[in-house]
This record gives sequence, structure tokens and C-alpha cells, in this order.
Amino acid sequence: MHEYTKTVAIVGAAHAESLLCMAELREEHLVDFLLFGDQDRICEIAGQLNIDLANSIIVPTHDDEQAALLATEAVVAGTVQVLMKGSVHTADFVRCILNKEMGLLPEGGVLSHVARVELPWYPKPLLITDAAINIQPDFDRKVGMVKNAIRVARALGVVQPKVAVVCPVETVNPRIPSTTDAAQLVFLQRNTSVFENAVVEGPFALDVALSARAAHIKGLLGEVPGDADILLLPNLDAANPTLKALTAYPGSTSAGIVMGARIPIVLTSRSDLKDVRVASLRLALAVST
Repeated sequence: MHEYTKTVAIVGAAHAESLLCMAELREEHLVDFLLFGDQDRICEIAGQLNIDLANSIIVPTHDDEQAALLATEAVVAGTVQVLMKGSVHTADFVRCILNKEMGLLPEGGVLSHVARVELPWYPKPLLITDAAINIQPDFDRKVGMVKNAIRVARALGVVQPKVAVVCPVETVNPRIPSTTDAAQLVFLQRNTSVFENAVVEGPFALDVALSARAAHIKGLLGEVPGDADILLLPNLDAANPTLKALTAYPGSTSAGIVMGARIPIVLTSRSDLKDVRVASLRLALAVST
């Protein structure tokens, strides 16, 4: 392997899209790869795609569970800086990450998905959380989700991330739990700086978070409206459709990773094209240490 480069473990590497990602990034000399999976199938698929495996290390495994286990052990040993899901079942992949004996998830840590979206009509990249992992997060889990998103923002060069806590309405209503969570998050940051120098504001409807004009019309003040770096959505029902709607917009691009473990994790959807997978791996590499 090359000295001073990061290493990605592809878990279930007998997977065409993952091998194509490997080929693109390896040509740029950005990263080395460990390929976990069925060695014969990996070589067969690589041959079909004209991908040279001469400089790749293949770790043969019998099944998905063993592939996930051995890749996780490589993380624990410090050999790997990014985990990437290939052809393995998500359940087998995540099970090893959550295994307390492996120690990939720190005590009190929260796993959450952070998507990076670039939109032709928004002035800067936007981070959205959580569109994949947390179904109905409570307040404490949202604190962890915000911390994870802020870590990504800072790794991308955002010195003072601006977080919009997105809710259906802009007033606190005890019958809408997301609004009370928003008020608590804002209070927590103002009184403890738990998120360091980030700005946390809300509750905001989505239009206010993304448009200073909408905030002005509604009479809402703050540093975040129209200039949000991070959108914290209230639950999976809201976040997943929002992300898919934004990324369906012509000219948009997206990437996504899972944060909260000892290393970033690339957990793409089966429908994601190669460009999304490559962008997600680049994002994970940018965040990894």
C-alpha cells in the first residue's frame, strides 16, 4: 500500500458499482483499498469491467457476515479509515458496527446519516440529517445528530456552521414535539455552547431555512434563514422525502455518509448511481482522520 494514504474497506466487494468507485479514486492516488468478499466473484467482476486488481488486497470471506466482521476488525486494528458497503446485506453490515464488543460506536455515541447536497439555486452546499438511520429521534438523539453534522461541516471548511431546526411551523407548540425539541436545542446552545461556535436556530419551516425572503415576509429574524449550512429534520418521514425531492431537482448533486462511529461509513442506496457513490466516498475521506 502507498505510504500516507487512507485505506477504505469495501465490505462485499463483489459489486460492480463499488469496484468502479475504487478504480476512479485509485487512479487519482487518493486511497488504498481492502476488498472483503468472495475472491473468485471479485476477480470475475473486475475482469468484466477491465479493472486491474494487481495492487489491491483481497481478503477472502465465506459470506456477508464474515466480510463485515473482518472489515470491522480491520477498523479496530487501525488499518482502515473508511468503511464502504458493497454487496453485503445492510443488516449484517450494521450489526457489526453496533456490536459493543467491537467498540466502533463510542459510549453514548449516535449513528446518523448526513447528506451533502448541492443545488443550483442555493448559494452553498447543504447538509441534511437524518434521511436514513434515525426513525423518530428524541431530543438526546437529535443532539448527537447535530454534533455529527457539524463535524462534517467543519471537515468541509465551514468555520461556524449554521443549523436550522426544521419543523412544520415556526412557533413552539407542545402538540408538535419537533417544535419543543427545536426550542430546547436553541436554548442548549445559547446556554452551554455544546455545539461550540455553531449557530442553532428554530423552529423554522423549510422555506424559512432556505430563504431569507421567506423569513422577512414572515417577520422572522436570525443568522440562519436563507444561509443554513445544516438542516435538522424532525424524523425519517420528513427527512427522507425532503432529501429525495431536493436531489431530484435538475442540476443537483448529492452524497451521503453515516457518522457517529469511530470512522465514517459509506452506506449508499441500491438505486444510487456511480457518481453518488464516488461523491459519498470522497465525502467520507474528507471527514476521516
